[in-house]
Amino acid sequence: MNFSCLSGSIFTEVFVIFGYVRTDRNELKVRDYETYNAYYCGLCRELKEVFGLRGQVTLGYDLVFLAILLTGLYEPNDERHEGRCMVHPLNKHVSLTNSYTRYSAYMNVLLTYYKCLDDVKDDKSKKAAVMVRILRKGALKAGKAYPEQRKKIVRELKKLSELEKKGSKNVDEVAGCFGRLTEAMFVYKHDEWEKYLSKVGFYLGKFIYIADAFCDLKEDEKNGSYNPFIGSKITEKEKEELLMMMAGECSDAYEMLPIVKNKAILDNIIYSGIIMSAKKEK
Repeated sequence: MNFSCLSGSIFTEVFVIFGYVRTDRNELKVRDYETYNAYYCGLCRELKEVFGLRGQVTLGYDLVFLAILLTGLYEPNDERHEGRCMVHPLNKHVSLTNSYTRYSAYMNVLLTYYKCLDDVKDDKSKKAAVMVRILRKGALKAGKAYPEQRKKIVRELKKLSELEKKGSKNVDEVAGCFGRLTEAMFVYKHDEWEKYLSKVGFYLGKFIYIADAFCDLKEDEKNGSYNPFIGSKITEKEKEELLMMMAGECSDAYEMLPIVKNKAILDNIIYSGIIMSAKKEK
C-alpha cells in the first residue's frame, strides 16, 4: 500500500498517509466551510512559522480535523489573522490559530517524517529519501517537543512494517497498528477526555488504513505490492459494512466529548465526510 490515493499536490504524493478526513462540502453551510478553511490556513501558517517552507509541504486535510477537534473540546481563544500567501497571492484570506493548531503542525511533521523514513527502509524510495533529508531537522524538533507521541509513532510504524513484510492477512492486526499510531496523536494530554480521544483516534486510524487498502487494491495486485485484501473474496457490501463499523465506533467515542464549538464542522466530517471520501476513492 502506498497511501497515495488522495494526494493533494506534487509534494504530498510522495508521502501522504491521510486524506480521507475531509468535509462533505455539499452538506456544510457556507459559514462553517469558511471557518474550516480558516483553520486549514491556520495549520499552514503554523507549519511555516515553526518549520519553514519545508514544513508547509506536509500540509493535508487530516491534521486539520485534529486541530478543530481539540479546539472544540478545550475551547482556546483563537487568534485571527488576515493576509496573502503563495496559494492566495491576490486576495487576503483569514486564518485561525491556537495552541492546538500548533500542536497539529508538530504532529503533521512527525508523522510525515517517520512514514518517509519507513518507506526508505522498506522500499528504498528515492522520493521519500528526499523528504527525509528535508524534514529531518523539523522532525527532531517535533520529537523533542512531544517524545511520547514520537515513540508511539515509531513503534507502530515498525510493527506495521514487520506485518506487511510477512504478508499478514489479518486486517484487524495491521489496521490496528495504524489505529494506535493515530491514537497517539489524538491524546494531547492525560485528562478525563483521554479515553474518548484515544478511541476516536484509534478507530479513525483503522478506518483510514482499511479505506486506503480498498482504494489501492487493484493497483497493488498489478504491482505485487502488499495489501491485506489481495486474494480475499470480500464483496462491495462487506467493504462498506467494514468501513461503517469503524466509522460507527469512532462516532460513538466522539459523542462522549462535550463539544459545542465548531460542532457542525466536526459532525459533518465524522458522519458524512469520511464516508464520502472513502466511497469516492473506491
